[in-house]
Amino acid sequence: MNRILQFYNYEQCYAHYTKRIMSIRQAKIRGEIIVAKPVLLLSIIDGIDADVFPSNYIKLDDWLERRYSTLMELYMKDSQFDKPTDVSNPFWHLQSDGFWHLQCSGKPQEGVTPSRLWLKEKVVLAFFDDDLWILLQNKVWRQKLRDYIVEQKLTDDRRLGKIAAEGLGAIAALLFAA
Repeated sequence: MNRILQFYNYEQCYAHYTKRIMSIRQAKIRGEIIVAKPVLLLSIIDGIDADVFPSNYIKLDDWLERRYSTLMELYMKDSQFDKPTDVSNPFWHLQSDGFWHLQCSGKPQEGVTPSRLWLKEKVVLAFFDDDLWILLQNKVWRQKLRDYIVEQKLTDDRRLGKIAAEGLGAIAALLFAA
C-alpha cells in the first residue's frame, strides 16, 4: 500500500464531497428534478468498480453510454418524461459543479450543450479532482459514496410517501369492508 494513502483522511474527503454532491445543480422541468448528473456519477463509479476506468481519465465511450442508459431507465421509471436526458448533457454540465473537469481540443458553439459526437472527438481528458479520485479508489468509501448518491439524489421520498399512503388506503378499505 502506498504510504501516503495510509494516512489519507477518507472521512474528511467523504464529508467534503458529499457536501459538493448534495449541492450539484440539477435542472428542474415542470417540477421534476432531472437526475442525469447523479446517474452519470453512479455510472462512472460502476466503471471504476468494473476496472473500465483504471485511471482518472474518463472517456465518453460505449461502455459509459450503456451503463448511463441502464441506470437512467432504472431511476426514471416514474418520470413524466418519455425520453431520458442524453449522456452528453451531464458529461458536459457536471463541470460547472467544480469537481469534474474537461480538457477539450476546441470550443463548442456558445450557449449550446455539445453533442455526444463532439464530446467523443474533442474531450481530450475528463477527470475528477485528485482527492475525489483517491476516495473512489478505496472500495469501501466508493460504495459509501455510491449509496449516498442513491439515497440523497435518486430516492424520491414523495414517491415513497405516495406508495405508503396508497398501501395504508388499501388496508383501511379492507378494515372498513370487514
